Amino acid sequence: MTRAIPPSEDLVTLIQACLRNAEGLLDDARLLLDAGRGPRAHALATLALEEVGKSCVCLLGLFPMPVRFFGIRGDDDFWAAWTSHTDKLMWARGLLSLLIREPGGPVLAAAGRLADAVRGEHLRKMRGLYVDYADGSVLLPADITTEEAHELISDVQAVLDVAMKAWCHKAVRDRLRDLQQHLGEFNGMMATALQALQADPDTAVAITRQLLRGDGQTADTESSQ
Repeated sequence: MTRAIPPSEDLVTLIQACLRNAEGLLDDARLLLDAGRGPRAHALATLALEEVGKSCVCLLGLFPMPVRFFGIRGDDDFWAAWTSHTDKLMWARGLLSLLIREPGGPVLAAAGRLADAVRGEHLRKMRGLYVDYADGSVLLPADITTEEAHELISDVQAVLDVAMKAWCHKAVRDRLRDLQQHLGEFNGMMATALQALQADPDTAVAITRQLLRGDGQTADTESSQ
């Protein structure tokens, strides 16, 4: 039996809960890093990034795309992405690398590199927690460096700064209700946007990045819900 996507009100609650949990995990990662526990700090920061990715999956539940987008479409795909470490990392890294920061080259090439990178990122998370053995070598959590942990924490904070401003504010539910009242128009806009993305991905992503930066400067984050 297909497991249905949660209703829109629950999805908004999930988005906000995931982002706030990511914030808490990142705070804990910093505590560990300050205590000299870099490998475990790195692992917790990766989990925080996955929670951001889960919030992105929820966004696809709120506004289903007419075509497969980052591999997600339909109820079965929603829950598969919800439980996939690499899918969640892909969403969060995609948001950071393509929309928040400059992709540093053609978008399609950057997206291809991203797919390879997130698989390694999941494995590095596990390396920070477990001893392993491969090719005659003992692999230790200490193989994760303090510099890696610092860099990852910085990355997670950058994506959280944008996501929290976009979703963790008092007016978000009212805005979504207004948008859903004009869902037909919105779906038409999305179809046009997807066509533009396919025709000229670099320009489409650049425009989206500008809009995202503009939106991020207008919303006030609420302290609690």
